[in-house]
Amino acid sequence: MITLPKAITFDCYGTLIDWESGIQHFFAQRLAAHHLQGLDPRVLQQHWEEMQFVAIQQQYRPYRQVLRETMRMTLDSWRIPYTEQDLEEFAHAMGRWPPFPDTQQALLELQKLTKTVLLTNTDDEIIAQTQRTLGVTFDDIITAQQVGAYKPSHKGFLLARHRLGLPVSEIWHAGFGFKYDIVPATELGYTTVWVNRQGQARPMNVHETFLVGDLRTLLYVVKGMAAEM
Repeated sequence: MITLPKAITFDCYGTLIDWESGIQHFFAQRLAAHHLQGLDPRVLQQHWEEMQFVAIQQQYRPYRQVLRETMRMTLDSWRIPYTEQDLEEFAHAMGRWPPFPDTQQALLELQKLTKTVLLTNTDDEIIAQTQRTLGVTFDDIITAQQVGAYKPSHKGFLLARHRLGLPVSEIWHAGFGFKYDIVPATELGYTTVWVNRQGQARPMNVHETFLVGDLRTLLYVVKGMAAEM
């Protein structure tokens, strides 16, 4: 039986923060700077993300290092010119990427009903900058830096559960990245919310508990359950 959560752990980038647009903007700038045509920033972003997913499952390295390394590999593979300064700018831009329009208000409303925790594949310094950008204070923040591993590792989920002091039956996990979030949370027995903002096709035969297109819809789900109590 699904019950009203006492806490919801949230992925951040792609779920709360519009990181797809941030990454695509970086590629668009590189293409424009070198007058390159015929390349789609969205395709480049998806290629970069595939490289990043492989990289984060290897030995743990700080996330800015991962960002630099994977962006270098992507630009090299597409033969797009760049400088070391370009890589540095990309590695330091993440904390400034804006939230989706519904993020802040939906989180503030959810916080009236449940605890909210960030469970994010980044470093403490980057997420501190992002939290200022969001303008929301969370009950806790768990980073890959703190656990020495990136999702889909279970380590962050287990640390969040330990800090909350709650059984998995009382925690929901919400995220956009299916492989990063929905799969490991399902393996651990969470009630899962796939925040499928981009309308992606299901990548594998794993099923979330709730499918929503944005955070406002998740808020309606939680409010509806609270009203029935």
